[in-house]
Amino acid sequence: MSSLFKKLFLTYIICFLFSSSPLFADILCGKTYQQTLHEYIARAKSSIVVAMYFIILEPGGKGPINELVDDLVDAEKRGVDVRVILEDSKFKENRLAYQKLKENGVNVYFDTPEHLLHVKGVVVDDRYVFIGSANWSRAAIEDNYEVTYFEDSSRDAIAFKQYVEKIPFQDKDMFLPSFEGVVISSDFLLLPETGRSLLKSRAVKQLDLYLLLRKIQYENGEVSFSVDYDVLAKAMGYTVRGKLGKYRNQHHYFYERIHRSLARLRRYGLIDYKKGVVSLNLKDNLSIVIPFEYWDYPGKLSMRAKYMYLICLYEAGRSSRYPCWFRSQKDMAKLYGISDTTISLGLLELEEKGIIEVLRDRPTPPDFSNRKANVYKMLGLPQKTTDVPI
Repeated sequence: MSSLFKKLFLTYIICFLFSSSPLFADILCGKTYQQTLHEYIARAKSSIVVAMYFIILEPGGKGPINELVDDLVDAEKRGVDVRVILEDSKFKENRLAYQKLKENGVNVYFDTPEHLLHVKGVVVDDRYVFIGSANWSRAAIEDNYEVTYFEDSSRDAIAFKQYVEKIPFQDKDMFLPSFEGVVISSDFLLLPETGRSLLKSRAVKQLDLYLLLRKIQYENGEVSFSVDYDVLAKAMGYTVRGKLGKYRNQHHYFYERIHRSLARLRRYGLIDYKKGVVSLNLKDNLSIVIPFEYWDYPGKLSMRAKYMYLICLYEAGRSSRYPCWFRSQKDMAKLYGISDTTISLGLLELEEKGIIEVLRDRPTPPDFSNRKANVYKMLGLPQKTTDVPI
């Protein structure tokens, strides 16, 4: 074998070894993992890719995970291309981290509900790879038995990065306007003598008035306030048509319309009403957030659709997969004390108006009865009406 051939052969072997093996590799556990990751993110020059099942921030802004999220924000601010993708079914766990990253300009996304993102990996500068069992949580760093493989390998880094980039994600802000709005108690839906009494009586005007009073209360910041009958009547859409008949004037007409509805709400125990003053008691379990856009919605909704919209807001707000939620209609009927027909028709109307999306599971053979509960997704209130003119 000639000396030239030997040199070429040796060069080939060296190149093969260096191209197929990492320059170094290590096993990281606990705080060593967090500290090493902190150092490499802080030194990142071009890019960082994070795929994580969940990232849990500690209250108060301090903790090992808060430091890592701060590192990502700092990297983004100094010009590093930072991309983070999270598991959508862990929305509650990921919510604070998602919000902080989003507010600071980091490209952060949730994957789609069709598949589970169970990866826990990070790539820095298309070279350094961290992949293992540890989520970003204090428990993973300080309590659990977790292992992360760390290596310097451009080949593996690029391969993992390309894999993550192929994961479908939801390319929009996951925080809908419903997180800002008028808050009412879940008792309105859960107690038999409150909201469902209005529903079963088909008291749509009283429902509208109650929600409007809640909005006024929110704007005033007072439990009790004086009633302006004319303003309420106009906000409710009342107008004087033709002759006043038995009413002395327009004010008298508006007064009677609002007074009767207020008296009816008082009978249901939803308000206190006396001598032109309305009082609405605030409950501790304020968990239904009605977006301000609700009062500007240009379309028309039936009583059952309005009521089901409140249920959708409540269910979505409690869901770990916000803005998605799921519950069988049978369970909904039992929980809220309303009929399957009301639920079905109300949800169908909301779907047709583009306010919710319904993901239906396909029945499976042989009997086609084994079907999962529908998944419902809040889409927000359309700005333009979808009503079809008659």
